[in-house]
Amino acid sequence: MSQKRVTVLGGTGFVGTQLSFHLAEQFDEVIIPTRRKQRVTTSRVLPKLEFVEANIHDREQLDTVLAGSDVVINLVGLLNESGNASKNSFAGAHEVLTTNVIAACKSLNIPRYLHISALNADATEGSSEYLKSKGRAELAIKKAAKELNWTIFQPSVIFGQNDSFFNRFADLLRALPIFPLACPDSRMAPVFVGDVCNVMINAINDDSSRGKTVQLCGPDVMTLRELVDYTAATAGIKSKIINLPDGLAKLQASIMEFVPGKPFSKDNYLSLQTDSVCNSDCTPQPTSINAIAPSYLGKVEKNNQHQTYRQWARR
Repeated sequence: MSQKRVTVLGGTGFVGTQLSFHLAEQFDEVIIPTRRKQRVTTSRVLPKLEFVEANIHDREQLDTVLAGSDVVINLVGLLNESGNASKNSFAGAHEVLTTNVIAACKSLNIPRYLHISALNADATEGSSEYLKSKGRAELAIKKAAKELNWTIFQPSVIFGQNDSFFNRFADLLRALPIFPLACPDSRMAPVFVGDVCNVMINAINDDSSRGKTVQLCGPDVMTLRELVDYTAATAGIKSKIINLPDGLAKLQASIMEFVPGKPFSKDNYLSLQTDSVCNSDCTPQPTSINAIAPSYLGKVEKNNQHQTYRQWARR
């Protein structure tokens, strides 16, 4: 495939920023739509990255920004709903947007589509609305199988510098000398953002990945309590962590929904009822938590942080 232009929806986020750097090594143009171009401050140093001001939830603007693309990558996702606007709802951000992207890809004859979903995404059996809406988006993609060359990726929690997992827990632990932890026994297999980017980019021209759903997990399967303990120890935070029983966990979720930033919600609680681990026949990605997380959580010099991260990100 002659690869000249790739458009990355959600390209200004945590995964999108890293992925765009990698894509710029292979594509002539990496198009990243954003609602407010003036707010974009990262990645401007690479000439192949082009930030285009557009509302991708408007079908006409979406078609315009996708026109001419050889590959479209959809990374858009919400962990929590906010407000009443469609773009701020699970259905709008996951299902409706995906349906519009599929229609645009078909009408514009775009030859390749990559889509980030989530482990346990299931339109009917998902334990939360987040997982159900992700499942509905997957169904929409699969219904277009004959007309759309797609690959779906289902990652566990994605970690790396500037992530919203280890960093968020570190912030909460620093703020709370006694930290009440909901769903401590929920299991996860955090996967490094650099590994996620590598798998996605390799899939673009990999015929065997087309029409497939690819699970992405790291080598470390840990409970949420173990991950929070690891965060505290690595960051040198002396906070007392208390496991909450299920009833109090539900109450905490109901209360935290009204805290600015919504650090924990009822839907998050429901998502945690299902372990975020890959199937037994899935080969784990190579990068361990301990190879990366200490470089941005631990007490090391800033220069060493950047050096370690760049090495593992393969940049």
